[in-house]
Amino acid sequence: MKTVISLAGLESVGKSALFRHLTGHQTGIETNVKGSTVVLSRGEWQRDSSVKVVDTPGMRSKDDSLTTQMALDETKSLEEIILVVKAPHLKNELLLLEDQLDLRGKKVIVVATHKDRYDPCDEEKLFIKELLNVPVIWCNTRSMNQAEQEDLGEAIRGPSSRWELNRHILSFLPDLNEERSTKWLEQILFKNIAGPLLALFLVICMFGVPVFISYSFSNYLQSVSEKLFVEPLNQNLMNLPEFIQELLIGNYGALTLGLYSFIWAFPVVFLVGFSVAITEETGLQEHITHALNPWLMKIGLTGRDLIPVITGFGCNVIAVMQSRSCSSCTRSNCISMISFGSACSYQIGASLSLFGSAGQPLLFLPYIFVLFIVGAIHTRVWEKSSLPLNTVSSLPYLQPVTWRGTVFRLKGILKQFIAQAMPIFITICLTASVLNYLEIMKGLAYLISPLLTLLSLPADVAPGVIFSIFRKDGMMVLNEGEGSLLQNLEIWQLFITVYLASTLSSCLVTLFSIYKEMGGTHAFKVLGKQMITSIISTFLLTMILTAFFK
Repeated sequence: MKTVISLAGLESVGKSALFRHLTGHQTGIETNVKGSTVVLSRGEWQRDSSVKVVDTPGMRSKDDSLTTQMALDETKSLEEIILVVKAPHLKNELLLLEDQLDLRGKKVIVVATHKDRYDPCDEEKLFIKELLNVPVIWCNTRSMNQAEQEDLGEAIRGPSSRWELNRHILSFLPDLNEERSTKWLEQILFKNIAGPLLALFLVICMFGVPVFISYSFSNYLQSVSEKLFVEPLNQNLMNLPEFIQELLIGNYGALTLGLYSFIWAFPVVFLVGFSVAITEETGLQEHITHALNPWLMKIGLTGRDLIPVITGFGCNVIAVMQSRSCSSCTRSNCISMISFGSACSYQIGASLSLFGSAGQPLLFLPYIFVLFIVGAIHTRVWEKSSLPLNTVSSLPYLQPVTWRGTVFRLKGILKQFIAQAMPIFITICLTASVLNYLEIMKGLAYLISPLLTLLSLPADVAPGVIFSIFRKDGMMVLNEGEGSLLQNLEIWQLFITVYLASTLSSCLVTLFSIYKEMGGTHAFKVLGKQMITSIISTFLLTMILTAFFK
């Protein structure tokens, strides 16, 4: 018969890192960011396969989020629990957990993490252990030494130590507080005016620096690839049947357009993914969102909800799942913002590719700015009846980067890009080639021609708008002819084309994720609202830009 032990605690205390030490699972989710665990992770204890370990999402006091409820439901059904708390906040966190969890009569082990922030003297440790009458292990879960792992192993295998405490007894615990942080970055982020401004600057750097480096690299690599690969490839395949040529080296060819788009998309996916992973591992992401909380409240979100929105700049699907940690009052707002305003790494790569192909890479900056601002307005207008809850919990500590977690997370992003995104895009290229060969593309263009005519856009951009509905990187079919179509557009037409293709709809994968999380009705509402906002905002932008450029 297997023993099941649940890891329970508040957010950012180190449960996922402890889970890694116990099970050996390199899950990549032990990141230093609130709500990084949004599902129940299960594994077997490395030292005894008959012991099963469950990592639960972090809880928040008086919170109605889905993740908090998941943790409560899981611990309620189990008899053995490891309470994970921060050593400096041991008393307060145990009091909160005692209120939320049904612990009486259950076997309990307490793991006090972040001992690098506060490590009590031996006399104080002894007093705490005798008062609680359960095993207590002080450690740093990011780097547990052998002795700490042995102590935890003995506590798991040892005789049952039942929890027979209440709030009155817990109130006798000493008030342990770490020294006030002297890190200048933390201090500035807590300032009322300087904090939000610095946080905004850091967000811009998180994406601006990777995008700039990606553009410079892709621009160089494109010229090299044309001479070494594209031109010889076209010459060698010229004798193939016309249909095969269309599939491989035509305007939407899987080889020519596929290679061209890979050159522009891959560096962005890699560098943006790396940038986001670094901010999560260090805990900086949570401090940024906390500093921006006053501004976000104005659009119906909290700093807490910005974490999934930022995650959406890497992958919308993961972001929608991470919204489980949002309050029920703001989750709909958060998903709305993700769907409209979070440009995933594929969308960033695709839009940068289009602007770069047209020789207008700097358009990417106003494009991202407009996308986020309109997304904020869209969320405020459509979700204005929702009010955010003020649930406050302690911020994670700013810590050095754990490269193992960063590299693993990056591997997952790259694997998803190579194994999922690129095959789907190649399929889109082949589909577009067949439709173009059969002249069906003209019929598809006819379907949205009234909208394109209203916006003074040529019918040739229709394929990019249509295929972007399937996947955001589907708009890269507009790179046909090595960007000749885009280069013939006026600057304002280029901007409007990319904006419309980006916002008319969420990609089908994101919509399916919303359907699984919130239901079909909610997914269709998100789609309908987004289409209305996209068309109206595109029309307004067209009027503004045409007046400015003409």
